[in-house]
Amino acid sequence: MVRQTRCASDAGVSPAKLQLHAAGTAATTENQVDELQRALAKELPPGIDVEIDEQFDAMFSYKAKNYALLTKAGDVIIKGGALKSRGLEKFQRVFVEEMIKLIMKGKPEAIPQLRDEFERKIRNREWKIDMLMKTDTLQDSLDKYRAKIAGSARNRAAAYELALASGRNYKPGDQISYYIKATPKKVPAYEAAKLASDFDPQNRDENVDYYVAKLDDLMKKFGGLTAVASSSAKQESLAL
Repeated sequence: MVRQTRCASDAGVSPAKLQLHAAGTAATTENQVDELQRALAKELPPGIDVEIDEQFDAMFSYKAKNYALLTKAGDVIIKGGALKSRGLEKFQRVFVEEMIKLIMKGKPEAIPQLRDEFERKIRNREWKIDMLMKTDTLQDSLDKYRAKIAGSARNRAAAYELALASGRNYKPGDQISYYIKATPKKVPAYEAAKLASDFDPQNRDENVDYYVAKLDDLMKKFGGLTAVASSSAKQESLAL
């Protein structure tokens, strides 16, 4: 099965250097699809048939094996750990998805507004804690973790510190969900971690500055790509 996607050129910018592909605006016709099928068939050994499985309105390529597709229904499909890391909190994953969608729709200039909207929701404590909490899976036993800490073989981690403090017999494979609470002074995240099950929605205590900083980290991480997308959009507008 062959999946065919439509991507426009990068307005003269090297894809290898920027790894950014904007969506084309013209619809793919049935004739173009047929031509693609025939061209692919010529390159394949006899007996192998080519079938177009699905078409997408746009593709965003971040790096090898890390990309996103925009479906005709407006949904975003993300592939690759660099864009949907399990180490991200849910609000970060949602932000990345919405940011990429704006780029694929040719609206990168709206990303700062998206960032401000997320900050407002964090500071106004509008989200349920599941948007901010993080879930880690224990890889080592608690005894092994203690031994590694004693031998300076690893750094302290929030999930393990919470497991130790709970007094429960956590085992490798168990999951712990937690968030970072506000503290009178700045401390390491593992010291400010609190079990999500202990969160009180009537007396919220999440560290909003900590989560806004995480939002800004994402903006810095993808800053180069968003700047290029904005530049490309302006060039295409001038060309029209």
